[in-house]
Amino acid sequence: MLGTSGLLYAQSASRSMWSGVYTTAQAARGKAAYTDNCSRCHGSALQGSDEIPALQGPQFLVDFDGSTVAGLVNRIHTTMPMDDPGHLNLATTTDIVAFLLQSNQVPAGSSELSSDPPAQSLIKFSAVNPNAK
Repeated sequence: MLGTSGLLYAQSASRSMWSGVYTTAQAARGKAAYTDNCSRCHGSALQGSDEIPALQGPQFLVDFDGSTVAGLVNRIHTTMPMDDPGHLNLATTTDIVAFLLQSNQVPAGSSELSSDPPAQSLIKFSAVNPNAK
């Protein structure tokens, strides 16, 4: 029965990425890390290229829709940069994700996005802002 109550807590504690899950200061750190580690492939405007996916815009949001922020952080952490996968630590990768969220008009909040994967797994990635009218 203890396992069930833990599951219920996790379900009730989950929230949307649209609820302010990072800070602007964290996104600024992420932008600097993105510029140093990602922009040479994904572009300074996150536009991607023929073979490199864009990290801003509707397709990016759809690609991760239904996932969690942990899924995005893990993907970047384990596969990027392409010439040195796993080079970025979790804190830097989390900051980059904060920058990606900001670049996709996801609003900032008052608390930083945690670099703890279990905490990140409680944040749902959604292509559509449920608060938009």
